[in-house]
Amino acid sequence: MITHGIFEGISHLETTVWQEVNLNLLAKSLAELMHEQVLTPLETERGENGLTQFRINTDRENVWYTFSASPRMLDYWHVYSHSIRRCQDNRCLPAADVPLFFTDMQQTLGIKPSTLARYIEELNNTLFADATMRFRGRPSAAALAAAGYQEVEHQMDGHPWVIVNKGRIGFDAHDYRRYAPEHNREVLLSWIAVHRSRATFRSLEEISETAFLEQELGKEKLDAFKSILTGKGLNAADYTFIPVHEWQWNNKVLLQFSGEIANNFLVPLGTGNDVYTPQQSIRTFYNVTHPHKHYVKMAISILSTGNIRGLSPRQMAIAPHITAWVKGMLEKDTVLHNMGLILLGEVATVTYLHPHYTAIANAPYQFNEMLGVLWRESAEQFVRPGETIVTMASLLYVDDEGKSLAGALIARSGLTTAAWLKAYLTAYLKPLLHIYYAHSLCVTPHGENIILVMKDHIPARIIIKDFVDDIVLTAEAREKLPADLADGLIQSSNKENVPLFILLGVFDAFFRYLSDVLHTCDGFNERLFWKEVADTIAAYQQEHPELQERFVKYDLYVETFKRFYINSLRLLYHGYEDRTDFAIPPKGGVLVNPLVEVAVEALKTA
Repeated sequence: MITHGIFEGISHLETTVWQEVNLNLLAKSLAELMHEQVLTPLETERGENGLTQFRINTDRENVWYTFSASPRMLDYWHVYSHSIRRCQDNRCLPAADVPLFFTDMQQTLGIKPSTLARYIEELNNTLFADATMRFRGRPSAAALAAAGYQEVEHQMDGHPWVIVNKGRIGFDAHDYRRYAPEHNREVLLSWIAVHRSRATFRSLEEISETAFLEQELGKEKLDAFKSILTGKGLNAADYTFIPVHEWQWNNKVLLQFSGEIANNFLVPLGTGNDVYTPQQSIRTFYNVTHPHKHYVKMAISILSTGNIRGLSPRQMAIAPHITAWVKGMLEKDTVLHNMGLILLGEVATVTYLHPHYTAIANAPYQFNEMLGVLWRESAEQFVRPGETIVTMASLLYVDDEGKSLAGALIARSGLTTAAWLKAYLTAYLKPLLHIYYAHSLCVTPHGENIILVMKDHIPARIIIKDFVDDIVLTAEAREKLPADLADGLIQSSNKENVPLFILLGVFDAFFRYLSDVLHTCDGFNERLFWKEVADTIAAYQQEHPELQERFVKYDLYVETFKRFYINSLRLLYHGYEDRTDFAIPPKGGVLVNPLVEVAVEALKTA
């Protein structure tokens, strides 16, 4: 195979690898589309153990799909990838072509042609990345259980709910090899000076801008950057300094801000001294040279997992203030303190406001989010002796032999699965319950936003990151909100007072997957998983009788709740239309609450 010149980087595109990743992604697609009630296959046979055979009719009478799946709670199915067949004129072959499935189903599902074309682009990008990871060899679960924080970050498979979780529209193949987190490329950050008439440095009150930049860059480097400005006859005091992602510079800033560069509102400077590597969120970077230094989040205007990944000027303007307000409130709580909860503060930000795009009323959001930076505290500085940290997203990792990382951690801990799970739920779920019921705050608690602090391979406590962007307030929290933050945070529109923060954000967005992983890979029945969840919630409520009124108002034991339509938002609702803000997935349908299911079963066996 030719592997030089423009043909470099195609060695992973082998037939067997391509078939495998297609089957895996199609299995995920079927499971998620069924969960979102987009796809309703015909049940053709059900065995005693629940294993069900399905048939999907397509837009053409002579083409159909068949597959096997096992039922799970929360209206979810574990689809067996190697069972999926595409049948045409009674000839059935492994369905190793995900884009073909969506084209076969276009009319049946009701997908617009323009949406389908763009969606197939994201599917192919995702498959390309999956093939790369599989070809190079994914670590065994046992090996990953012994790996460090960043090593695990670079092995993550992407958002479990989003089908096109590595779509990354905007990257070419060279960009993918250079910037995707799974390639673990170490970089020096490139810095620019930005004029204060265009950009504002905002931070926590106790932070001095000069001292902060000296800490990030070093005094010698900062002085060298200032000298570049004075050498051009500019006043260094009129500028602040920010890093810019290399892709963003080449694809957006250099072109769209060329007039700003020509008129010295933006001045290129050079690279810093510290080495960084991307985290799984792709635009946030970890300082390899000094792990205790801040994570650095920079705009990258690619379309990935549903939105273009810039930095919102509105959010950047208030991020440090939100950090101060939330941490000031939660860190005074002795219950959370005793739980060891840590919130990674977003301590400083800069957003550059381009005069041409900001002058346009209701411009698509991405045009005002092309240049900025956010500095977030590093989890490393909060790790105590004897502790390690790992992204909670890793608990969903299953290696190529069908072994789970969760199972490997449990094996290393020496605990039973039930005992380990109880420790995990105590470390993760109890703090979230307390934040919600005692403080009326909803953060985004999915796997990528939670860092597990482990001791002897057992979850001991959690660190929450990226809580500023998506924080939602119930009515009680709104009453305590500082006036200058009133327009920056989302007020809950949940008229039914259902605690969707837990039911959707935790149960459906993470426990749905974790319970399946433990059931399928480790033989731990999902109903035992949900029994542990119910026991943890009951224990928390018994420990806090003072919150009984809120337990009743925001009842976790509702029989049913609505589901999010994450993938449907793109496929069927908004397509790829430009918007003035992020699109919010619609809610609908009915999901049976697993807490109620296990409670009913307990009564039957009592």
